[in-house]
Amino acid sequence: MIVFKYVDWFCHLSRRLNLLILRVGALQIENSEEPDQGKYECVAMNSAGTRYSAPANLYVRVRRVPPRFSIPPTNQEVMPGGSVNLTCVAVGSPMPYVKWTMGLVELTKEEEMPLGRNVLEVTNIRESANYTCVAISSLGMIEATAQVTVKALPKPPTSLTVTETTATSVTLTWDSGNPEPISYYMIQYRAKSLDNGFQEVEGVATTRYSIGGLSPYSEYEFRVMAVNNIGRGPPSDPVETRTGEQAPSSPPLHVQARMLSASTMLVQWEAPEEPNGQIRGYRVYYSSDMTAPLSAWQKHNTDDSSLTTISGLTPDITYSLRVLGFTSVGDGPPSDILQVKTQQGVPAQPSSFEAEAELDTRISLSWLWPVQDQITKYELQYWEAGTDSKKHVTFNPAGSFSVDGLKPDTMYYFSLAARSEMGLGVYTQPIQARTAQSSKCSIFLFPTLSLSSVFSAC
Repeated sequence: MIVFKYVDWFCHLSRRLNLLILRVGALQIENSEEPDQGKYECVAMNSAGTRYSAPANLYVRVRRVPPRFSIPPTNQEVMPGGSVNLTCVAVGSPMPYVKWTMGLVELTKEEEMPLGRNVLEVTNIRESANYTCVAISSLGMIEATAQVTVKALPKPPTSLTVTETTATSVTLTWDSGNPEPISYYMIQYRAKSLDNGFQEVEGVATTRYSIGGLSPYSEYEFRVMAVNNIGRGPPSDPVETRTGEQAPSSPPLHVQARMLSASTMLVQWEAPEEPNGQIRGYRVYYSSDMTAPLSAWQKHNTDDSSLTTISGLTPDITYSLRVLGFTSVGDGPPSDILQVKTQQGVPAQPSSFEAEAELDTRISLSWLWPVQDQITKYELQYWEAGTDSKKHVTFNPAGSFSVDGLKPDTMYYFSLAARSEMGLGVYTQPIQARTAQSSKCSIFLFPTLSLSSVFSAC
């Protein structure tokens, strides 16, 4: 406090509210500030006149600090449509004003700029942007920028390529296509020949992966997706490839044969169910000794057609034959043995002979009708397992037959041959089937001292 002992005071400044003249003529300045700095004069007045004192200069020492951020704005991540509050605090002496800008856009009105602290509320955020906090005082201006990033689904991977194929696997490589880190990749694939949806492989951490367990010589479609903490991004452009070949894993279907003459046989079949590649041809093995190893049988090669003729056979004997298909990789398994008598007009052995239980006393038989044979009757032999007592049944030409009157839950063997006017063909190898369990139950009552016990047996 500064005291001057005079009657009145004159200040070369605008009148300030913090100036107080005491009774003794002293001048008191409360809470002195920089604007109080200046020249002061005491004025004495009476009836004789007015007299001014010599001027006194007042200097106010002010601590001057340029603005700085005590709490600068920080980067934020938000979900699409989300909101965020950006806080910025600046200090200095004098205390700076604080405002927000986004690029060239002023977000704080000049007349509403607060001192020291400014909180910006941003709502319904759809795009990433930079927000700048500006602190201004008479000693300068400073800036600090916060990046508000909208979390988004990852972009689709790029450059998906098939780098290696085998008969059962495909190796894929791709580029991430995302500048930001991702959690993992997901691979989707499907066989083009099927109507099934995509199969998925999750948790792939690298940009190279091999998918196994595929079917040989099959067209597949592949695509890759990136996954982050928001979710699964859109798929990449698909790529298609065909797996490599393998030897067939199943034999030719519906093998049939018939004699064109006593020494020439016509054999025909259908392609394997699982060729695993392009069938390059077939091998027909035949022998009069069905117990000999297949390597000892005679072999007749043919192209990829589904029939062939074999000549030079010995008349009036029974031949066994088997057919297999092969690809560029190797041979598939041979078909079941089919037996044919080298006697013109005699029907071939029925093929695809199968048995299935229908009831506890009935078994249904089915087979493939021999091609172009003039069959007059079928002859069936069947017997109960563990017995030598065979029963014979003759019936008109058909592709199926049901055997009734069998014992429940019992194994039976069946063998079938076709007959024409020229004679009886070869019986099939026995096949087996078990009848179903009986559905009839017996109920027994056992009297006791106080009640009856009921026991049922099926």
